[in-house]
Amino acid sequence: METLGKAKRVRIYVSEDDRADGKPLHLAILELLRRESAQGATVLKGVEGFGATGRIHVSSLADVAWRLPLVIEWVDRPEQVERLAPRLRELVRHGLITVDDTDVLLFEPHPVRDLTTTAVVADVMSRDVVTVARSTPVREVVELTLGKTYRAVPVVEDGRPVGIVTSSDLVHRGGLGVRLDLLARLDKPALQELLERLTQQRRTAADVMTPDPVTVSSSASLPAAAELMVRGRLKRLPVVDHAGSLVGIVSRVDLLRTVGIGYGKKEPVARELGLVGDQPLSRVMRRDVPAVRPDTSLPEVFQAVTSTRLNRALVLDEERRPVGLVTDAELLERVTPALRPGAIRALMQRLPFRHAKGEESAAAHTRGRTAADVMSRHVATVREDVLLSEAIASMLRGEDKVLAVTDAEGRVVGIVDRADLLHGLTGPPPTPRAVP
Repeated sequence: METLGKAKRVRIYVSEDDRADGKPLHLAILELLRRESAQGATVLKGVEGFGATGRIHVSSLADVAWRLPLVIEWVDRPEQVERLAPRLRELVRHGLITVDDTDVLLFEPHPVRDLTTTAVVADVMSRDVVTVARSTPVREVVELTLGKTYRAVPVVEDGRPVGIVTSSDLVHRGGLGVRLDLLARLDKPALQELLERLTQQRRTAADVMTPDPVTVSSSASLPAAAELMVRGRLKRLPVVDHAGSLVGIVSRVDLLRTVGIGYGKKEPVARELGLVGDQPLSRVMRRDVPAVRPDTSLPEVFQAVTSTRLNRALVLDEERRPVGLVTDAELLERVTPALRPGAIRALMQRLPFRHAKGEESAAAHTRGRTAADVMSRHVATVREDVLLSEAIASMLRGEDKVLAVTDAEGRVVGIVDRADLLHGLTGPPPTPRAVP
């Protein structure tokens, strides 16, 4: 039996008469999950049951109907469950919450969000924002991001954003040495050594942050937020209220999701929201595709991956059909521990993959490896003649960061990432361009 992947299933056992902030608890839970872009949740009403108190709840006249037991079931990505679990715990004062692992066999969501031209940033932003102070040690900032989906942390003072610490800030000014999204690929000794080095440096968030970050108003239109991201080449924006206080954060994915979820509607959501609207993907894609062959040697694979800001390369056969994908994270994970110092240097400094003296014995074995040995066989593809909204929906369904663009015969003719798709929504149809 083939599965799509692993997920977490959360079950929340409450009663119909439970309330939070003056409203039924189950509705408060659903609103929280929807607001924070959870994949979906279902409320199940029990016919009979009893809890730890031993009191039996039934659906007959012997008991009031609104005291029936409820179960809210929510299935989502592990990192999303971990992020929102503390918020759920705050809402549910009495009841039971369980979390277990589950396999996903099918995931094809229906378009459910009805966004109109009145939609603003507050409608799509995340309100659960982790923040730090100027004095927060850099090590603590890094630890806050481990295993999380976010890669930037706002720095606040009196509730207002005075800076933001991004992965780039931590690498270039914080002495991190490796991007945040690559940390999870390090083994525990290497990660601990890196964290100890950060402790010894005694730097704080104020030392490494980008000051005076670009922000967006919670009442701003979605096109305005998208334009700020495209113009500043930003992946996310702190969201402020009329007084300048931080109230959320909106990401590039949040904006793309508003279009992707509406895919299939008669009128394109992008146009309804004031964005450029649908256009063929061929007008947005990049034609200079970082690519290697299955038998390409490991040093050449490193060179292809580091030659582009995409940090990945497609593996193509002789007819330019995709057979695999190599990312920098997979390279770091799949080389032997002895080779990782050289791999990190190559990936972070975009240099040829070379080996230090202490790595020569392992290098002699590794030089024989090829792209086929380290690639992932999952390659998300989309036809060049599809519309932008369909490509966005496809990318979000698979949680992919890039899409290989193919012609009618399945040959790769281009590539797009999230930045390309957002760019296509905000301005005039761009001229097909090369990956820098």
